[in-house]
Amino acid sequence: MSSQPNFNEHYKNLLDQLPPSMKKDVWLRLTNCKNKPLSEEQVRGIHPDIEELLTREVNRYFNKKNRQKIKIEANTSSDGSSTLSRLDGFEKQLEEHELCVQQRENNIKKTIDAQVAEERKRLKDEYDALKYRLESEYNNCMVDMKQKTYSFKHQLESQHNSRSAELEKQYKSHISALDKANAVKDKEIGKLSSTISQLKNEKWDIKKTADSVCKDLEDIIFTKDLKIIALNDRVIFSNPSAGRDGTIEPNTFISFHDAEYWTRKWEDAKSNLNIRKKYTF
Repeated sequence: MSSQPNFNEHYKNLLDQLPPSMKKDVWLRLTNCKNKPLSEEQVRGIHPDIEELLTREVNRYFNKKNRQKIKIEANTSSDGSSTLSRLDGFEKQLEEHELCVQQRENNIKKTIDAQVAEERKRLKDEYDALKYRLESEYNNCMVDMKQKTYSFKHQLESQHNSRSAELEKQYKSHISALDKANAVKDKEIGKLSSTISQLKNEKWDIKKTADSVCKDLEDIIFTKDLKIIALNDRVIFSNPSAGRDGTIEPNTFISFHDAEYWTRKWEDAKSNLNIRKKYTF
């Protein structure tokens, strides 16, 4: 620790009344005492022990100065020896009184320390009892919470398992119903496929028959057309004044106009199914 005193300005009036040596002594007594010494930081601040010690030292210092003054006056007077004797007696009484006061102060301080220690012990006992009660309540609360949590968890798991079993049962029932429906649909699809295949075959047969009939009809129409043209040519040859039938295509065209006319007829027949088949032989 630093040996140089550095008191707070709050104690300036008391410090100004003491010499440097006593200031240093007070500083050392505060920081080095056996019973609860103060740290330098505490001594630099404001503390009741500092003011009490400084006040006592100031009083002791001025009492000492007054005794020295009385001694000097006694040595210079005629009855100085008796005065010194009385002064010595007074100093002894004063020292005894200071010792008594100091002893009383120490006893009071011990009493206060004992009361403080007792109060601290009482407060500590109350704190420990309160802490134990709170910890016990906390532990009981935690046990109760764990039990409720376990019960709630078990209840939720039971509900979950029951619901899962019910959903699984419903799922299997739906799957079974779907499988049966799919089997029925597969049979229906098989029947439809068979019917469609049969219809396709029948359609093919009908188409072949129709194509054959159409071919026969075309041959018949073509033969009739040839006969009609031949008869028309013979009629014209026999009676040229009768004129040619404009609805019958001639074997030969006598003019460019006739060739162009019958060419258009052929083109119209390609895109118009209502035109008679005789124009497409």
